[in-house]
Amino acid sequence: MQDCPPSYSFGPAVRNCYLLHLCLEGEGVFYSGEERYPIKQGQGFLIHPGKLTFYQADSVNPWSYLWVGIGGHDAEKYLRLAGLSARNPIFSCTQIDTAKSYILDMMKHHALSAANEIYIQGILMQFLALLVEDAGCTVSPQQNTSSVYINQAISYIHKNYQNPLTVQEIADYLSLNRSYLTELFLKTVQLSPQQFLTRYRITKSEELLQSSSLSIQNIAYSCGYSSSFSFSKAFRKVNGLSPSEYRKQKRGG
Repeated sequence: MQDCPPSYSFGPAVRNCYLLHLCLEGEGVFYSGEERYPIKQGQGFLIHPGKLTFYQADSVNPWSYLWVGIGGHDAEKYLRLAGLSARNPIFSCTQIDTAKSYILDMMKHHALSAANEIYIQGILMQFLALLVEDAGCTVSPQQNTSSVYINQAISYIHKNYQNPLTVQEIADYLSLNRSYLTELFLKTVQLSPQQFLTRYRITKSEELLQSSSLSIQNIAYSCGYSSSFSFSKAFRKVNGLSPSEYRKQKRGG
């Protein structure tokens, strides 16, 4: 979180990735090219890569904001679903606490890894779903239906990954054919539902390996695996290390 002093500014500068800023308190102003956008609590702005921008806190009521960088070749597609573009970089969010929790979660998993990239992609889609709700964005029926299904599936995975969850169960929850669900995932996040679930479980297990003293077996059970063997096999496939080796490496020993 960035708590800015009065009139604090950044830029003019050009960034090499998308940056989302959400104003939590106070106010300020955002400039993109020749356009000027006043920003207040509950509003935010999107910085596009290669676009010259400048932003400044108010001199009397300076803002506090959160920001997160977004990469990946599908980033623009997801942002457009939320109605965000170079011509329309401003958004409003009524569910500030929920949006804040999503951004903090994305920031927490900023380290470069395949698991983190997929994890962030899932959280990003839920964050953008909030913006779509608030903006009342109009997208094509096909885009809208696909987006709803993917967001519901990801949300279901986030809430149930600790259980012995199967792709068929997710499909049944959404009343979809399993093959169609797989097709949607491959088209949207370039992973099958099973791969997405595995990456999410591995990301959550990495958190526990670093922050807790739980045994490998307990972590396996906590992340939806039926045994430490199946967990270790999946973990090594993603990270190239066993869970024990990963824990030792992260703890500097």
